[in-house]
Amino acid sequence: MLLRDTNMLLPPCNRTLNMQVEELITPALIVDESALTRNIERMARRAREFNVDLRPHIKTHKCVEIAELQRSHGAKGITVATVYEAKVFAEAGFDDITLAMPLAHDKFPIIKELAQQTRLKVLVDHPITVTRLDTFCKQENLRLDVLMKVDVGYHRCGVRADDPAAIGLAEKIADSTFLKFEGILTHGGHTYSAKTIEEVQEAAHEEQERMVKLAQRLREHNKDLSPETVSIGSTPGMSLTTELMEGITEVRPGNYVFHDYEQVALGACKIEDCALQVLASVIGVYEDRMVIDAGATTLSVDPGPRHIEPFCGYGKVLSEDGTPMSGVRIESLSQEHGKIMFIDGGPTIDFEPGMKIKIVPNHSCLTANLADAYHVLENGRITKVWKIHRGRIRNSL
Repeated sequence: MLLRDTNMLLPPCNRTLNMQVEELITPALIVDESALTRNIERMARRAREFNVDLRPHIKTHKCVEIAELQRSHGAKGITVATVYEAKVFAEAGFDDITLAMPLAHDKFPIIKELAQQTRLKVLVDHPITVTRLDTFCKQENLRLDVLMKVDVGYHRCGVRADDPAAIGLAEKIADSTFLKFEGILTHGGHTYSAKTIEEVQEAAHEEQERMVKLAQRLREHNKDLSPETVSIGSTPGMSLTTELMEGITEVRPGNYVFHDYEQVALGACKIEDCALQVLASVIGVYEDRMVIDAGATTLSVDPGPRHIEPFCGYGKVLSEDGTPMSGVRIESLSQEHGKIMFIDGGPTIDFEPGMKIKIVPNHSCLTANLADAYHVLENGRITKVWKIHRGRIRNSL
């Protein structure tokens, strides 16, 4: 068996608690359940209003309890980034999963096992992968639903939407014996490069337009290439777009469950919408700075929205009222230390070792991936612990 046991030594999870935030050992991740639920409800409502399926990307949270909350609000399946995530969520009962990364050839045997557990859609963007995947499926008597990855401006993966090769690749998938051409999928990641709400909306419209036009070209070329799925989505795009063009069938935002400081800077949310926070302890206070016990292994080294706010630092320290604290900036991170400089006259309170602070991370997806569990905040107290399913399929040694 290629799919190894995913159980690991982890903190006790999925249990009921009743404790003060200050009792947590730091660094720790806190999820505000009220903000989380509001975020999930808001995106579900937008998907209904736009009359599209919502297939959230769970790579942001990697948490079965959160995915179940999304499903209870109408999510039509989930999106994953890794085969490990697909395994965990298939075993948790999720029966409609899209693996939204072009398929690496060494994962074909794992895909076979996953396809026996759940309805699985895989992603390709190169004819060599199509040929080899079809050959493998023939050998294993396996039939797979396949989506074609499309590049609409992010320039990471995918065949360009306006490239004639897109028609040829779709034909190659459709003509394969054991592969079904399911449709087209893209990620408008270039929305994150925007500096204004208007620029986000422009990029989101461009994403939709290019996908709808490609779908039309495929239908006109051959009715058998008519895509059942036309899948788009990013949190900024879905949060800020004012309309979805006819022909879009599903959206796949992920970050929206937590949001983060990047989303705040882009205008996709307000600071009070940020459901994920890092709790850290002050371990040293000096004339011009203080040091906390949350470094790169907790906050990640994502530089944040520097194209919008050049001196944003590595997250935002919160005041007691939940707004960004003035007079401080998380200037640098080493492995376990975070250095917070006093700026513009310094903070309005006197810090001392032992005090605890809350931080909104720049990038909640990366921050979540560095921890083992969420501590769930409900009515001012920590009431639950939820496991974060991060990991990789292990190779045999």
